[in-house]
Amino acid sequence: MDHWTTYSDGRGEELLEGNTNTYLAQTSQLSPPIIAARVRFVPYSDHPRTVCMRVEIYGCRYTEGLVSYTMPDGDPRGGDYNLRDLTYDGSRKGGWLSGGLGQLSDGETGHTNFRVDALGRGRGYEWVGWKNDTRQSQSIEITFEFDSVRNFSAVHIYANNFFTKDTQVFSRARVLFSVGGEHYHVQPAVEFEYVVDRIFEHARNVTIRLHNAAAKFVKLQLFFSLKWILISEVAFDSEPCQCNMTEETPPLATTEASEVAIPVVPAHTPSSGFLVGGLVTLGVVFGVVPVALCILYYRVRLTKETSKTSLSKENGIDTRKVSMKMKDLHINMNLSQLSNGYSRAKGNLYGHVAMEEEGASVYQEPYKGPIHNPGYHTLGPVISSSDTSFKCPLPLDTDDSVDYAVPGMNVTPPPPFSDVHSPPPPVPLTRPPLTKVIAQEHSLNAPAPPIPPPPTQHYFRASQVCQAINIQGVTGSVIYAVADVSEFRNAQSVPEVGRHSLRVLETIGEGTFGTVQLCEVKNASRSEPQMLVLKSLNTMVDNATKEEFIQEAQLLSCIDDPNIARLVGMTTRSEPLCILQEYLEYGDLYDFLRRHDPENNSLAQNAVFKEGSECSFLTYGALVYISSQVASGMKHLEKLNVVHRDLATRNCLVGRSLHIKVSDLGMSQAKYHRDYYHLSEEHAMLPIRWMAWESIVQARFSTKSDVWAFGVTLWEILTMARQHPYDELSNDGVLENVSHCYHGDGSGMMVLPQPALCPREMYDMMTACWRPNDRQRPPFWEIHLFLQRKNLGYTLDYIE
Repeated sequence: MDHWTTYSDGRGEELLEGNTNTYLAQTSQLSPPIIAARVRFVPYSDHPRTVCMRVEIYGCRYTEGLVSYTMPDGDPRGGDYNLRDLTYDGSRKGGWLSGGLGQLSDGETGHTNFRVDALGRGRGYEWVGWKNDTRQSQSIEITFEFDSVRNFSAVHIYANNFFTKDTQVFSRARVLFSVGGEHYHVQPAVEFEYVVDRIFEHARNVTIRLHNAAAKFVKLQLFFSLKWILISEVAFDSEPCQCNMTEETPPLATTEASEVAIPVVPAHTPSSGFLVGGLVTLGVVFGVVPVALCILYYRVRLTKETSKTSLSKENGIDTRKVSMKMKDLHINMNLSQLSNGYSRAKGNLYGHVAMEEEGASVYQEPYKGPIHNPGYHTLGPVISSSDTSFKCPLPLDTDDSVDYAVPGMNVTPPPPFSDVHSPPPPVPLTRPPLTKVIAQEHSLNAPAPPIPPPPTQHYFRASQVCQAINIQGVTGSVIYAVADVSEFRNAQSVPEVGRHSLRVLETIGEGTFGTVQLCEVKNASRSEPQMLVLKSLNTMVDNATKEEFIQEAQLLSCIDDPNIARLVGMTTRSEPLCILQEYLEYGDLYDFLRRHDPENNSLAQNAVFKEGSECSFLTYGALVYISSQVASGMKHLEKLNVVHRDLATRNCLVGRSLHIKVSDLGMSQAKYHRDYYHLSEEHAMLPIRWMAWESIVQARFSTKSDVWAFGVTLWEILTMARQHPYDELSNDGVLENVSHCYHGDGSGMMVLPQPALCPREMYDMMTACWRPNDRQRPPFWEIHLFLQRKNLGYTLDYIE
């Protein structure tokens, strides 16, 4: 070890608080954590005294292998934002950091809004930022040194994308490798380009695949996309290389290239040589001298202007002037065409206006409370203010949009699918009681107890991972969930309908205590009978079942939206009890999509469909129009805090002019029973292929779990319902797949592939719905606005 480094926490404090009661220990959480081979504690006191000190350190073995990183220090930002690496423990010379570790490797990720001081350490504490203006558009270069040669499979960079504040993820990156730290061109470099995201501002992990490159030194070059680059964490997936690597030799390519580049003049043509030499000399004189004079002139002029500006500032005069064109002030809502023919929203969905400069007055964003996430390579649990944890990546099949999230929960996790061993008992932190010590002294001569047998291996079925909850109503359809049923007690006035006015057409489903039938009723305001869904409760049921049926009717009566199947009537004066809901002419969306083919355009060239050629076509614009209506209906449920719990194409109805209504009939129909996972012990049916992982593992439903289901529904729509979600997996395979998120191994989770009809930006929005952290999934109002933008200019082109 070369030197000792004094530890300081995130607030710059170097002293750890001691105990005042000699019978109680003082526990200190180390944030950032200490990564060291040796730790020395020096007692400190305000007065001379004899110190008796006992220290216990709790941590884990450090296996990442990172020894240090070298880079330029961050730049200060206007106001009180400090975007330097404040916890760096190496050398600081001339704005250059070397030989240490700091905030880029402490396992703590920053808040999306770097203006929020969530931990009380100062705004922007979790971020290290570099400004483009101070570097003449050059790249940011960070060199990482490891303890030995390792095989690198990926690097994860947690970057900020607050583009309305001139901060964006880097435009591209280059990763170079070296064994000795001197020559980085022996092995091929990895080039990576990031697709610009001007829609969502959340911070995110960007994963770059490194293809198992072997190196001891890794150089990372990041190129600017906007004015600022903010990085909070850099982590590598690597393991020690079981190979025999030697030091690199200097490459000979430079010498050879220089020899080839130098022109060779033949000896038998001296006159030509003098002529060429003279021309080259004249070219240099007349080319270089004017350029040098121009540079000198502008430097002198810039120096004069700088002196004038500083003088005016000293005299209290602000000479800064701002010019703008009013036609350019569009509050970030204008659209720019992309190469694929679809428009990407150029700006924030919230309509913020970018500030003039960092030094201007600070606009405080709404505060988001810190989320408790487990620490990453820390000596104990760490309270992190970031929106994400750095532990559970969700692969999106794209290198530039991998997000990490570990939900903060205090419930007992479900059993994993692998072997489970009983952990050893914890080490006691306090001394055992005196009576127990005496008893142990008396029993020294007793025979030793038998050695306990090794822990037995336990195996669990996939169904044990799935938390059984019955989401089926008494008539077989799904029942909506609400946080407080009493809010919907005051039902809207619903007309009483006599059964004699109904004509039953067919029975489309049934449940344990009722049936679902398709019927028609004559309406004086309509020229033709209106088709409705009749949900009837069986006679001779108990009062609890009747109460559940009435609660379902009360909830449906309070939902009034053009994209939700409304309650239109009830029969309560005679048995059986009945409710009537809207139904549309073309049936459910699943069957409707399968009766059509996609339009024969460039997006559908690679799509393979097995339907007959006589089917009519649906354009891509029509599919987006359908999706936006589904999002509109779910936006209304989200506003009421009502959870659907079974959103899918089978639960959406289609009418004339492609009018969509979200309904709840799929679970009651026998033809869709393969879409549900049946728990025979609990008689529960769950649509696990559409459900969020927290709904499966924890039985936790929310509007955010509906967002997950909407992503799968959108995937169904853009595949024209020709594919079943996760069709290659069995039900047990689906349960095992989603369990990766809970156990902190999101990298092993498989997501649905990008449909042939789906552009990249639409797929990015789709995968955003499947983020493990439910707080990071977009709300329905944002999804609806996004789809409306994608469908600007669309006119109904569907032929009835």
